[in-house]
Amino acid sequence: MNTLFMDTHEKELVLAIYQDEKLYKMKRIIEAKNHSTVCLPALVELLKECNLTVHDLSDIVVVIGPGSFTGVRLGVTVAKTLAYTLEIPIRAITSLECFLPVKEKAKYISIPEKNGYFVGTLKDGQITEYNYLTKEEYVDLKEKETVLEDLQISYETLIKEAHKKEPKNPHEVNPFYVKKIEVEK
Repeated sequence: MNTLFMDTHEKELVLAIYQDEKLYKMKRIIEAKNHSTVCLPALVELLKECNLTVHDLSDIVVVIGPGSFTGVRLGVTVAKTLAYTLEIPIRAITSLECFLPVKEKAKYISIPEKNGYFVGTLKDGQITEYNYLTKEEYVDLKEKETVLEDLQISYETLIKEAHKKEPKNPHEVNPFYVKKIEVEK
């Protein structure tokens, strides 16, 4: 089973191929604001390095956000298109779920963003609520609660967590936005 993992939610684009849930090959590219020009060529290159074609893929796992508005939309669109045309399963995970499971006891988990933080509320090892906090709001939260930050993604456990999720119809996979745009405020 060959799984494609795609993460375009931040400035680092991550593509990985897993074979039977074991990381086989990964490509990381830092191209802030340029994912649209590097994503597909990087995917073609990664598949070639693995001696695979898109037809060898068994399923896809895509990060749906929160994160960069355009980056998330790009990754979700590419993943959905591949899953639909290849008729293979697709699973969606959030950018904060990439850090699960966490070993430390805490009430919150966070990742930074240009003007603030995406924060998830942890309960029983799962994220139950997502919020966007400004830098000031985040400092206030950290003074009162334990917040996990600067975590490293374990790409070995990430795929196992993602495969626990039910596959979705590609048409049901959509970007996940937490941060309100100015019009919504």
